[in-house]
Amino acid sequence: MIDNNPPRLTIVVFGGTGDLMKRKLAPAFASLLKKKIISKDSTIIGIARGDFNDESYKNLFAESAKSQEDRENIKQLKIKFFRGDATNQKSLANLSDFIFSTEPKEGRNRIFYLSTSFKLFPSIIEQLKTQALYEQKNNYFTRIVFEKPFGVNLASSDELERSIHETFSEEQIFRIDHYLAKETVKNISILKYTNPIFNYLLRKEVVESINIIVDEDLGVGNRIAYYNETGAIKDMIQSHLLQVLSLLLMENPSELKAEKIHDEKVKVLKSIEILPAENNLLGQYKSYIKESSLLGTKESKTETFASIVLECNNERWKGVKIVLRTGKMLKSKFGQIIINFRQIPDKLKENSLDIKNNKLIIDIYPKQDIKLILNTRKPATQNEIEEISLDFCHESFFGPNTTDEYATLLADIIAGDKTLFTRSDELRESWKVIEKIERIKDKIPFLIYPDGTDPEDMEKNINSVK
Repeated sequence: MIDNNPPRLTIVVFGGTGDLMKRKLAPAFASLLKKKIISKDSTIIGIARGDFNDESYKNLFAESAKSQEDRENIKQLKIKFFRGDATNQKSLANLSDFIFSTEPKEGRNRIFYLSTSFKLFPSIIEQLKTQALYEQKNNYFTRIVFEKPFGVNLASSDELERSIHETFSEEQIFRIDHYLAKETVKNISILKYTNPIFNYLLRKEVVESINIIVDEDLGVGNRIAYYNETGAIKDMIQSHLLQVLSLLLMENPSELKAEKIHDEKVKVLKSIEILPAENNLLGQYKSYIKESSLLGTKESKTETFASIVLECNNERWKGVKIVLRTGKMLKSKFGQIIINFRQIPDKLKENSLDIKNNKLIIDIYPKQDIKLILNTRKPATQNEIEEISLDFCHESFFGPNTTDEYATLLADIIAGDKTLFTRSDELRESWKVIEKIERIKDKIPFLIYPDGTDPEDMEKNINSVK
């Protein structure tokens, strides 16, 4: 909904010349301006070590825009550059004076966006605290946004939380997981809440297994240093896949409000148990070791593929097999949720040779469709069974999806809506799940797989375990 009086904002981005700012944030800010979610008087301040003035800094983003429309929208933004280094406290000493010089005397709503390594979060927060930039005055809000990863394990995440909460309240904190802004992921709770048939079907008596898949066809690329420390489990499962899983498995909240939704998601995360090591599979694409050798690494057990099998031990889901699968340099790129329903009773199958499980398939990307796979009688046969698909095509119904994930998230930050963001206790419980995996990780089969492998073939090659 367009606000005729959109808020005047100061948005400060640490990591202001980084890839995220160029590819995602700058176009998202321009989109918000075009949609009148922010006013023309709003100021975007980028903080980085580069040698720019305001004009050359704005041109950096205009020139990297994917379309002419994005380029023109970016040019409409009021963008300023502050030269500073988050690793050098002195270089940020004049930040408050710089911000105040761009704002009216009474103040303005502020958003601090930390598009940096989590290792820099404490020093940045210390500067915001020292310069009293965290304070909320004259009915203006101050909010702070963090990009994942949020630590590398439970201990480091807890330490970050303590550091952040010494200055900012939970109400001010927004932890980004851009996966939650994908249209079909946002739609999961709506589907369950507004369609009783889905809520009825999603339970252990009806569901046999659930697969949540995020496959990628490219390698690690320029993220090799980060990835070598994390791997697929911490990079993808700890955040994206566990978030999708908790939305899918949670009980319907009493209200579709952020706190109620987060409460139910936490209950799911607390109920997760990992199956024994032999049920799981890890892997590494063949050319990864060559990429990591650029860091001086001769050998690496960093997993670029993970298939983790778990159960949710609560009343609704106990006994249902759940597989979280993600990997890089695989055959194709797609994200999908597959819900396999239980087979019909054997007595009914005696009259037919080929009755397959019903399935509900929710596409995350590149499409955003929903398919229900059913069995029906094939015409002009002796009750031969044909598998059919009832399809909802998002693009055909609503038109091409042009919603930008980061524009969606930024609009929610401005509105103070925390539904699509991770709450503190959610973050902690997700790291506890990862710790359960880490305890058995050394015993999980580990494969070296050819670049471009079809994950479905990996189980067949289990004898080539490293």
